[in-house]
Amino acid sequence: MSIDLQSLQLIKQTAAAIKTQTQAINRQVYLNLEQEHPAAHAILQHAGFPPLAGIVASYASNVDNLEAFLQHAPKIVQAHRRIDLQESHFSMLADALFKAMRQTLSDEALPDIALQAWRRAYDHLATILIQQQREMATQPTIVIQTTP
Repeated sequence: MSIDLQSLQLIKQTAAAIKTQTQAINRQVYLNLEQEHPAAHAILQHAGFPPLAGIVASYASNVDNLEAFLQHAPKIVQAHRRIDLQESHFSMLADALFKAMRQTLSDEALPDIALQAWRRAYDHLATILIQQQREMATQPTIVIQTTP
């Protein structure tokens, strides 16, 4: 899965608006999750409410050169495993995130076509993370013991 050139351009054009509003978007994401997906909200509450909008904005800022961002993917996947974030939660998070973006930002700051581009970027990121979660799940867990 890749992101088309028009989407890349729209994401780049609107990234600043997203970045300046990440705290407001995050607050709204978690309100939306609490109302619409309480199980996902509980998981993320237990994890200390990670800055979802900031993570997606960081990813999208590097969407045309993902190597820098993807260095952090294994840490993100480990965090997902630690809090038991399942594949099904990604769509719940997407619903809450994009609803929050629409609630927080004006149509001028984030037109519908740009919101659709951001959704493609999120779906791309989710695909990468889900694939890495699957791969990590098949790897044996290594326990390192130290002797006193």
